[in-house]
Order: sequence, then structure tokens, then C-alpha cells
Amino acid sequence: MELLAPVGSLDHFGAAVEAGADGVYFGAPGFNARNPARELRFEEIRAMAAHCRTNGLTFYVALNSLVREEELPRLVSTLAELETIAPSALIVQDLGVIELAKRYFPTLTLHGSTLMFAHSSAGVEALATLGCSRVVLARELTIAEIERIIHKSSVEIEIFIHGAMCFSYSGGCLFSSYHGGKSGLRGNCVQPCRRKYTVTSTAAKKKKGPARAAYYFSMNDLEGIDLVEEFNRIGVSSLKIEGRLRSVNYVEQVVRAYRMVMDARPEERDETRAEAKKLVTSALGRKSSTGFFLGERSKGIIAPHHSGNIGTYCGRISTIDNEGTSCWGHIRTKHQPVKGDRFRLHDEKSGERVGFTLKDFDKTGSEEYRILLPQKLKPGTARNILS
Repeated sequence: MELLAPVGSLDHFGAAVEAGADGVYFGAPGFNARNPARELRFEEIRAMAAHCRTNGLTFYVALNSLVREEELPRLVSTLAELETIAPSALIVQDLGVIELAKRYFPTLTLHGSTLMFAHSSAGVEALATLGCSRVVLARELTIAEIERIIHKSSVEIEIFIHGAMCFSYSGGCLFSSYHGGKSGLRGNCVQPCRRKYTVTSTAAKKKKGPARAAYYFSMNDLEGIDLVEEFNRIGVSSLKIEGRLRSVNYVEQVVRAYRMVMDARPEERDETRAEAKKLVTSALGRKSSTGFFLGERSKGIIAPHHSGNIGTYCGRISTIDNEGTSCWGHIRTKHQPVKGDRFRLHDEKSGERVGFTLKDFDKTGSEEYRILLPQKLKPGTARNILS
């Protein structure tokens, strides 16, 4: 079973390989479903491809955005360039891309993107008929459904095991385009699902009290550390980690965590999983969930009270000291603070978070500190501190 890591830069590539990835995937310049402002250049792709070949690693190019009519000439040039690089496969969404690749660049291997929404064995076989030798399944499937699909499929099956999840089915979202004309299916998602919304229905307006505001569409991150062995048992070909736009540290920590679990001997698995979860937590993602793997109505998929990375819980402010223009908070924590550390104040009730750099602190007791806060708070105010 392959461990597939995301790459958004040469630094990401080095981190993924060093952490133990079996393969990497990166976006095709101009035609991938991630922010075009951070695209790789062809010379960088060639350098990474050469390293992968020398070291027996697989490498895939995500050419998975939708392509407009006026972009077809540039698409053909991109396909021609990629044919000379000869990646392990192209990951594609657009049916037109599949047709052009098959007709004019038959040496290119094709994989069906999760953006093609394959959620049944019939859908997988349809993509196989089109020429895909591997299909990345939709993320809304249970383990039982994935197992049945694998049993009936003639091609390899890949799944996402870790990373961000889209509120829309398998990433097929039109919300961003509607919300400002920037299409998520063309690499320009403005992530409206991560914003706070207020209920303004007629029924809600009739109720007394303030309107309800929350992150109603914000999904928690997917995390499958405990399920690696099960996916290996049912015959998944590749476990994919999402995160081409995440930090280098995130990629390194998450890849290392899954590598540990995949390589652990039976008698080491419990201890290794616990250690791997610590690594994943330190990578600063959102709150984790098992997605739909354990059931269609799994709890903990939506995070209405917060959006973005949750960080590591350091403690709770117990007392506030307002001294002139400064505000100090008393906190009990096992985490030794250091000047220059980045922290966040988190209001659980409103979900509001304020980031700040620690400029000063005093040690007031065993695991007790008084830290300088970035803003004035009223005495009795409850706030969590996250790193």
C-alpha cells in the first residue's frame, strides 16, 4: 500500500521524501485545483521527477481543474511537456482532458480524480472504460462501501486518509464561484465554507435574543491513523494525504506519522498509533474526525464553533490583571512559554480567536505563569490559550 504525500514546493518535496513517503503528487502549472499563485515551474517538476526515478519513488501530476475552450491550446502544450517528463500518472477531472490525453498523448497514464465523484463500483468501471488505471474515490464513503467497490473493480483504488474536507460532495463545490466568481474547481477557492454565517430565516427572527451565528459549513479535518491496517486489509492501493497548500512542517509531521503506523510490527502498533497521533496533533491542523469512514452519519464532521487550525491546548486564563495599558493573564500549563512564541486567545462561546506573539511573561509558581496578552479583557473573562 502506497503512502502518497502532497507537494507544493521543493521544500515540501524534501520534507515528504525525508519523512518516508512512497510517492508524491503536485499540480500541473496552470491546470490544477489549487491556488495558481503558488504553482510549481516545469523545471522544478523535472528536478523532482529525476529524484523520484533515481530513488524508486512514484510521482503524480494533478491536472485536475476544469478547462475552458480558449485554454485548450495551452492545455495541449502542457500535456506535451508532461509527456516528456513521464510522470507515474496524471490525476484528471475534466473529460476533455482525458479525451485529448488518450488521443494525442497515449503514453500518459491517467488516474481519475476524487473530483470525478466516483462513489460506486459502476462509477469506477465507467472511469476505467475511459482509460483510468486508478480511481481516487469520493471522500463520503464508509469502509464497508470502499471494500465492496474494491472487490468489484478492475483498477486500483486510492483514498484520502488525511487532511481538509470540503462541505460539498467530494469537492464538487460551486459556492466559491457563486460567492465572488472564483471557482474552486479551477484552483481559486475562496473557502466560503470556512466563514461565519448568521441565521436570518423568518422563524429565527421571531425568536427572542441575538441571531445565531456559527461556522455552519466548516468541516473538521480527516484523520485515519487508527484505520490504516483496515485499509491495507481490504486492498486499498494508495493512502493519500491532502495538503499542497499546508506548511512544510505539516507535510513532514503527517507523512512521518503515517509512515510509522504503516511500518510498525504487530506488537508495536498500539504504542506507534499513540505516538503518530501526537505527531499529527503537533502539525497544527483543524480538529480531527474519521470523516464518513465509520458511518454515513458520523459525529464530529462539522465544526460550527470554530474555523481554521485549532492548535495545541495550553491552558485556560484563570485571572486577569489590567495594569495601565497592559493586560496580563494568569495561566496554569505544562508548556514552558518562551518569548517569541505564537499563541492564540480562543473564546469558545463565540469562536473568536486572536493570534499574538508572546512579548513578556513571569513565572508565578509550579507550572503557573502570568503572560502579557495582546488586548484588554474584563476580569472574569474566560479564554483558552492555544499554541
